Amino acid sequence: MSSFVSRPRISPRLLITVGVALALVLLALLPETALASAPRPNWNPGPPWAPLDPKSPEMHMISNLFWIMLVLSGIVFIGVFGALIISIVRFSAGPNAAPGPQIYGNRIVEISWTAIPFLILIGAFIITAKYIHDINTSQAAGPPLNIIARGHQWWWEFYYPSLGVVTANEVHVPAGVPLHFHVESADVIHSFWAPQLQRQIDANPGQDNAVFVTMPETGVYGGACYEYCGDAHAWMKFEVIVQTPHDFALWVKHQKSPPAAPSNSLIALGRTVFMTHTCIKCHTITGVPGASGSVGPNLTHVGSRWAIAAGALPVSVPTVMMWIHDPNAYKPGVLMPGYPLLSQKDLRALATYLVSLK
Repeated sequence: MSSFVSRPRISPRLLITVGVALALVLLALLPETALASAPRPNWNPGPPWAPLDPKSPEMHMISNLFWIMLVLSGIVFIGVFGALIISIVRFSAGPNAAPGPQIYGNRIVEISWTAIPFLILIGAFIITAKYIHDINTSQAAGPPLNIIARGHQWWWEFYYPSLGVVTANEVHVPAGVPLHFHVESADVIHSFWAPQLQRQIDANPGQDNAVFVTMPETGVYGGACYEYCGDAHAWMKFEVIVQTPHDFALWVKHQKSPPAAPSNSLIALGRTVFMTHTCIKCHTITGVPGASGSVGPNLTHVGSRWAIAAGALPVSVPTVMMWIHDPNAYKPGVLMPGYPLLSQKDLRALATYLVSLK
């Protein structure tokens, strides 16, 4: 008598379905793989516990409020959970136990479980309302330093009205000086937040949202857009550089001065390429006649910034060349057009010129 082992047959339809699914996954990962291989700046938005490591009085208030609410919630949780455990352990009965006495009401217990949550909520409301008032009210004795923080798709513009300074994707502030950020948007809703320094607030088109803050500790802090605003939302970062008042004054003086004239023939060629193409329609370079566009970031001192394209690439001649050639390869959806028809000589010259703008 012969015997044989039957093997389950795999349906051809199942094989086709799995193959199509794998192909779709690979196609979806191709852009991510390309972007992952691109050079990126050394971006550090702060420690993972940044909101719990405040560096300004306003963020200290928010951190304190968090801990207060956490403790109150913990007390309620322990009370409720403890009563539940006691009830289960102490008052459990077997299946053959006689019915217990019927209790139809206990005025003390009913008043207690109504009054205690009420008092907790009233206390939490009072503390929260006070902190909201204090955070949204300027604590400055005199007029604060006004800074307009304007969100664009996908970069940040910072304008100091009283100083006549415009920069992009990094904001310099003096330590210990009260600040008033006027947060707004040029297109869609963004969100402005440096977790260790100031509260998160939306940037809305046509609306001036106020942030009052004093930053007492010098250092470099990370910030970003925290409201999904389109394809390149993840690459809409900025840095906050908190300086001593003396260093801040030197930075302002430097920002108000035009960049140095081209120091060699390659940089001079790059300036010519910049002036003879559509770059001047979108970007401003102080001291360069005709370069007064306002669509894109101000490039007056772009070579001294921490990154280009709001954190998409570090500042160097090769990365600026890659960016100009095909911006969408590094920042999907960016509104800047690529310049694939520029010769390598002109492309290198243009990138060298931009990097020289210190």
